[in-house]
Amino acid sequence: MKNSIIMVLICFLSMQLFGSNNLIFDEYFINKSMRIDYFQTGTNTEKIISLNKVKEEPFWAGSTTNLIDTLNLGMHIVRVYDEKSGKMIFSRGFNSFFQEWQTTDEAVSETYRTIPASAIIPYPKKNIRFTISSRNKKMEFVEEFSTIIDPNSRFVIHERPKYDFKVKHYLENGSPNEKVDILILPEGYTKKEMKTFRKDIKNLMTIFFQNPPFNEMKDKFNVWYIEAPSEESGVDDPRKGKFVNTLLNLSFNTFDIDRYVHGPDNEIMRNVAASAPYDQIYILMNTTKYGGGGIFNYCSICYNHAIKPENDWVPGYVFVHEFGHAFGGLADEYYSSNVAYNDFYPKGVEPWEPNITALNDPDNVKWKSLVEKDTPLPTPWDKKGYDSIPYGKSNIREEFLKEQKYWGKVGAFQGGGYVSEGIYRSYLDCRMFSKSTSPFCPVCQEAIKKVIRFYSE
Repeated sequence: MKNSIIMVLICFLSMQLFGSNNLIFDEYFINKSMRIDYFQTGTNTEKIISLNKVKEEPFWAGSTTNLIDTLNLGMHIVRVYDEKSGKMIFSRGFNSFFQEWQTTDEAVSETYRTIPASAIIPYPKKNIRFTISSRNKKMEFVEEFSTIIDPNSRFVIHERPKYDFKVKHYLENGSPNEKVDILILPEGYTKKEMKTFRKDIKNLMTIFFQNPPFNEMKDKFNVWYIEAPSEESGVDDPRKGKFVNTLLNLSFNTFDIDRYVHGPDNEIMRNVAASAPYDQIYILMNTTKYGGGGIFNYCSICYNHAIKPENDWVPGYVFVHEFGHAFGGLADEYYSSNVAYNDFYPKGVEPWEPNITALNDPDNVKWKSLVEKDTPLPTPWDKKGYDSIPYGKSNIREEFLKEQKYWGKVGAFQGGGYVSEGIYRSYLDCRMFSKSTSPFCPVCQEAIKKVIRFYSE
């Protein structure tokens, strides 16, 4: 009898909790989106944020219960407050293309750039105070921008989505408010190549859902795609003098790194995407050239065709790897590849990413629950021997790692986050460490599962 009473009380409290969360959404929001476009201008040491425009969009794909971000991921965070009561009613962490650019040589030389961005929030019923905060060197959020937005103002743009492209499902499992909604956009596919685009989606999404943890949580996802053709086929490749007329204006050689592709035309991308509900935008490029990119809660980008038949697994590797960045907030764990960043992870400062650490407090490493008692922190491995193997010998490197004493163990292994020393990764090999068929490590998988649950429960 006592147990029955306890169960009734638990059920009642759960109903109250979920009812309260739903009531909060219904009280403050309408089930559609507000898109807030803004500019970030500055250098390595300076940043100014200015409002561009505010638009109504027809779909809100996010959770209607998990309104306040509890993940603590991202270099920035959007916070929304009810103006009258001052109560925070929405928040979401994210990274920005501008923040990446700030660590480049160009920004360090005090060259000014302006980069556009957008925040997508549920459409408010009443006046809100919209804020953007960024982490300081201590990883604390500091407010940088604030403005009052009246959702009923004549200055809010209420026009229908600009484009009338075909919107289709690849996978449909339920309401967008209760699933992770991936929206796939094409870049450099002409109208005649839409069949190829659909084939590429099928190939890459098949690989995606073969990888843990997505294979065991497939029912938590919806996958949409928009058949948005480009005038010309392919993607800009400045080093080869190739420039084509494409919809999203993507280009290789971002930050002068040949393989890095980013910087889509933000306004066009958002206008195209407005025709479907989405939590994550993924752009597929119609090219055989290896490359891509991923920025947390912005978008992922991936090339689609293997250059050689024996490398047909590589696009799938890139596809999953970049989604790890953009959705899971995962850091790159490699340290020997050429990048354009300066002091991306300041010495002695604990990174916010869930899969790397500065190991300032070994007794309380962020993935402590997955570390076995007999695994030392830091965890020894033959890093010098590994580094002596040529980069192109991925099979030899993979076998070398498997011979290490702590292979298959969660620990803290020196080398990660683009630096050889001072940053530690949680596992010897992982989808975020090497270009191989290795899956996400246990720490990365747990981090991704946490984000999936946040969007779908």
